Amino acid sequence: MGLGIRFGKTVWNVAAGSVARAACLLPGVDQEYRIEERLSGPWPVGPYLWLHGASLGECRMLLNLACALREDLADCPKILITSQKAEVVSYLNEACAGIADVSIAPADIPSTLDSFVKAVQPLGLVLAENELWPGYLSTLSRISTRKNIALVSGRYRRSLPFLDFSGMGIACLQTAADLGRFSYASKGAVPCTMGGDWKLLNWARDGGLVCAPENPVVDVVFLSFHLEESEALLRMAKDSVDKGEAPVLMPRRLAELNQFRRLLLDAGLPVVDYPVVRKGCVSLVSRFGLSREILLKSRSAVVGGAFVRTLGVHDFWEPLRMGVATCVGPYAKGHENIVAKLVSAHVLAQIHSPVDFLRRRFPSVDTVRLSLAQEKKKVLDSYFLLLNFIKGLK
Repeated sequence: MGLGIRFGKTVWNVAAGSVARAACLLPGVDQEYRIEERLSGPWPVGPYLWLHGASLGECRMLLNLACALREDLADCPKILITSQKAEVVSYLNEACAGIADVSIAPADIPSTLDSFVKAVQPLGLVLAENELWPGYLSTLSRISTRKNIALVSGRYRRSLPFLDFSGMGIACLQTAADLGRFSYASKGAVPCTMGGDWKLLNWARDGGLVCAPENPVVDVVFLSFHLEESEALLRMAKDSVDKGEAPVLMPRRLAELNQFRRLLLDAGLPVVDYPVVRKGCVSLVSRFGLSREILLKSRSAVVGGAFVRTLGVHDFWEPLRMGVATCVGPYAKGHENIVAKLVSAHVLAQIHSPVDFLRRRFPSVDTVRLSLAQEKKKVLDSYFLLLNFIKGLK
């Protein structure tokens, strides 16, 4: 390892450790982010196959992956899923029962990772999307002579310049652009494939059917909206209510639910609580894990994270694969290439302003079905590569 890389890692470790310990002194921060637990554990006792993601969407994908591995590997090891987000860990603790164990993710500093690895005894590490933590990569590389790290559903823009890619045995990137950037950054040292978005994994393994919901009672679901998007949301929700529709709002963060409720009421919009759905009222969803249930009875969806430039557009694949006419806003941070491709192919609708909400397109189910068949092949091909990789870790 070069001097520059060693120096960069040293600076990162010192800075990360100092920030984490300082945060522990702030009770509100420590409670929200569980800093002390991320530094000191306790950690579950392995050996485990370790899966790590950040956001709820990534970790739901990893939960689906865990289910698939348990079905498709004859001697599947115990699985541990981690996230650094406390609210995601809370969701996973319930959702993963009988499938995988769950823990807050360890802080990316040497002393913490040493104690984590000693307890967890990871056979390998599967990273979701772009969770390329320097200490995670170097620590897993150090504990095994085998390449024991995989990146799945990868989205790659850039990373810290001192990352050690030597322990990575496979990288499945979402798009050709992601693959090109990652190959350049890793200097071609990691076997790469274009594997699509693994949020489609369960759907692809189950046959990949796309069927429009029958007799939908929800006219539009506003999916994973942030408070920063409230101005756009209020305009669209008002148009929907004025038209006599039954809209449903699923906030991205449950902590923002009451603020959304206040804003809607202050705007003169009637509000009910889901599962009540009523024409001329906005139905508010107050817990995670209901998106599938709601989409099964929805005519259309508008995906959040797409109405503020600095946010990232959220999971548009879920409504698409369920045959729901899906729309995104003007921005697609993190998914620019695939969103542009799907919009051009008339699979996704895109509006450039909330003023255009009522004039949005409703893509045909047949067009969506044809496009997703191509994505299904990419996802399944890359999943089988991961299966073979994990078999080689035993």
